[in-house]
Amino acid sequence: LDHSTDNNNVSFVLPTLLLLLQNKSYPKTSLPTADHEMTDPPQEPRPSRNRTVLQYELKPGEIVSASMVFGVLWLISIFGNSLVCLVIHRSRRTQSTTNYFVVSMACADLLISVGSAPLVLLQFTSGRWMLGNVMCKLVRYIQYFTPGVQIYVLLSICVDRFYTIVYPLSFKISREKAKKMIVAAWIFDLAFMSPVLFFYGSNEDDHCNFFLPGSWEGAIYSIIHLLVVFLTPSILIILFYQKVIKYIWRIGTDGRTVRRTTNIVPRTKVKTIKMFLMLNFVFLLSWLPFYVVQLWHPQETDYRKSSLVFMAITWISFSSSASKPTLYSVYNPNFRRGMKETFCMSSMKCYRSNAYTITTSSRIAKKNYV
Repeated sequence: LDHSTDNNNVSFVLPTLLLLLQNKSYPKTSLPTADHEMTDPPQEPRPSRNRTVLQYELKPGEIVSASMVFGVLWLISIFGNSLVCLVIHRSRRTQSTTNYFVVSMACADLLISVGSAPLVLLQFTSGRWMLGNVMCKLVRYIQYFTPGVQIYVLLSICVDRFYTIVYPLSFKISREKAKKMIVAAWIFDLAFMSPVLFFYGSNEDDHCNFFLPGSWEGAIYSIIHLLVVFLTPSILIILFYQKVIKYIWRIGTDGRTVRRTTNIVPRTKVKTIKMFLMLNFVFLLSWLPFYVVQLWHPQETDYRKSSLVFMAITWISFSSSASKPTLYSVYNPNFRRGMKETFCMSSMKCYRSNAYTITTSSRIAKKNYV
């Protein structure tokens, strides 16, 4: 009996121990599975966070306002600058050197109007960059390239006006020289802006960078870019126009100088100087925030703040492209005459003139003035 009882106890204890060992080992083998199940769910909310970030947290009213402002500026820029090119093209026989510079600026404005402004607006309205890394680089490159070309073209106009008025007999910028100056400005700016292609790009969140990176490379390039493309040409433009204005003021107030000199400044040239002074003032004032913000801008991790700042400076800078045709039509009657002739259905309905240009450098003017 005792032996049978011991056998029964052993047969009962052994299965019980095996069950206990199995229960103790099961949690150890199941822990990785439980941990995996617990770590998976926190990864699911990430897409909703990315959606919030990629929408830049802009309110619907802000997006509508941006669309309206960009739309109005885009229409004025496309229509106005195309009209400038058309008016000057129709007066090829009486073109002056300044007309070439004006057409070059109009082409640059059309470039940024077609290749940059609509895509920037698409980025804000869609809440993310959908066109890939290459298009991101290209759009930002155009946004940097256009003002650089225009400011050097404005400097060329300034040099042309300076020698035409102050030293008309010592130096003259011919049409061929004007073309070479324009080509040099475009080639230099194409090369100087090439680092932008390396600094900008779209990241894994489908976001095209607004500003230059905060690294030392980006800081050095932004400082050099500010000095070479904006500050130095601006200072030269101010100095040249200061001498031109001083010269005009001197011969206008000194009666003996007016009677004795053979270089009396025509009133039409004085009006042209006023127009280009206003043009330079509007251009420099419009693009100054763009260059300043590249040095001091909010952290791009704060998508709402950085997007609002970038939207504001894009508004201001792009308004320069829309303002130039308006200034031409306000300050230059020859341009208004050219617009009227362009809109005429036939030559019988309006007087056809061969003398309308942005400046009044025609054959008649050459006969009357030295």
